[in-house]
Amino acid sequence: MNKEQFFLVLSSSLFGILWGANILIIPLYFLSLGLSPLTIGEILSLSVLFGSFMGLAFSFLGDMYGRKRLSIINEGISVLALLFLYLKYPIAYIFTMNWGVQSLIPALMAEKSANFQRLIGLSQSLNILLSVLGSLLPIILTYREILLLEIFINLISIILLIPVKEKFRGERNSITIRSIKTVSKFVTEAITGLGAGLILPLMSLWFHLKFGINVSSMSPVFAISEISLALGSYLSVIIAERLGEVRTIVLFHSIAIALLFYLPFSPSFIIASVVYVIRNILMNMTSPVFQTMVLKLIPEDERGRASGIINFMSSIPRALGPTIGGYFFNIENLYLPFFMTGSLYSLSTILFFIFFSSSQQ
Repeated sequence: MNKEQFFLVLSSSLFGILWGANILIIPLYFLSLGLSPLTIGEILSLSVLFGSFMGLAFSFLGDMYGRKRLSIINEGISVLALLFLYLKYPIAYIFTMNWGVQSLIPALMAEKSANFQRLIGLSQSLNILLSVLGSLLPIILTYREILLLEIFINLISIILLIPVKEKFRGERNSITIRSIKTVSKFVTEAITGLGAGLILPLMSLWFHLKFGINVSSMSPVFAISEISLALGSYLSVIIAERLGEVRTIVLFHSIAIALLFYLPFSPSFIIASVVYVIRNILMNMTSPVFQTMVLKLIPEDERGRASGIINFMSSIPRALGPTIGGYFFNIENLYLPFFMTGSLYSLSTILFFIFFSSSQQ
């Protein structure tokens, strides 16, 4: 791994700390500010909805004006938003999303390495491993102290991107997508996104409402989940080299979906935690496999905006999810969102296999 590859991997991996912390603290931070579960869900929905459009815009602009430049601008906006969130303005959360990171930085990695599959797998594993640190932060830091730390992490990520030299230059007046037929098959991500949005942003709130558990008790569970997922993510790349991307994704997702249907019936916090950890690993460990598959199928000059469109298709329905899930949690229905998510995941997995199985023949 050369210096630029190292900087890209580390810059993108640092966001794991933010993700690991925020999935725990944001719903509860908003609750501490006096917001209802429904209002919390609405803010989370708005953040994903706004981030979806901005992520799509940044992916197109990145292909035209430079993926590195747009990534830095994105992270600068996040720094300002986190400052306002620290000052107790909940609406600022919608500007903290890293809109370009999911599509722009992987495209930069593909430019820097012929074996980008392993590079992306390493990035994902380190991202998840660092999220363990993020999920443990509530044990020693307050919500607002964590937000200050996140500002510092964003600044470090920006500094790491500055030395990276970008070779690819797209056509500034070109917004066409020649690979639109391939991209359209990833409509399965829209179904998955809606299902994920229903419960995943609200899981810490669900544990609190279901078992009366505080954030300090949840923190080790989320940490264990992320440690295991970090190992699984890199392992999934190796498994995919033998089974193929499609078979690997379908296999692990199918087992995870079965566990998801059982999760709301867990009789205790310990059992629910075990089921949650295993389900989380199996459902998310194939993320680098999916990213690799997308980059293989899309021409180099379209990778940023094609990935942006795929993320957009996932994010728009995902934005609706927290409001729906928050509504059911608000009326004390802690079961139906899981059934809805499991059904949507099942449909998405079946369609994904139908659309892409031929590419693995």
